[in-house]
Amino acid sequence: MKKISNSLLLLLLLCAIPVTYAAIQPVETVLMEEETLYEVYDATTKKWSEAKLDRNPEANGGDENFWNIVYSQMMYPDRAQRAKIEGDVVLTMTISKKGQLVELLVKEEIGGGCEEEAFNAIKVASTNRFVPAMLDGKPVKVRYDVRINFSLK
Repeated sequence: MKKISNSLLLLLLLCAIPVTYAAIQPVETVLMEEETLYEVYDATTKKWSEAKLDRNPEANGGDENFWNIVYSQMMYPDRAQRAKIEGDVVLTMTISKKGQLVELLVKEEIGGGCEEEAFNAIKVASTNRFVPAMLDGKPVKVRYDVRINFSLK
């Protein structure tokens, strides 16, 4: 009986200790039914329009490696933990014809410093550049959203 109660006590203690982490997932993974929406910039008209690309932009070293770098840079902000803030930060990334991250904007915020963490992690991971998107056999400037989920578990 004592062994069972000690095990039960240990299990309860482990469940009571909060473990925090930032779960990172690109939009493509989160929205499996929907395709990622890529907008292509037309320098002639100076407008953005949706397009089905020949090749989507991809991080040098692969998207999985990119997200591993992002994840390794992330820390769940103390302010967000104390306030029990959870949710998705959505950032809009713009990748040039040359594969450089030329613009990164916060599209959806949750507060507590999560936007800054996500923004900085993406910036660090983007130093390796990207293989540019292709449309009609030519590299194109594109923008798209990425979703980073912060959850307390």
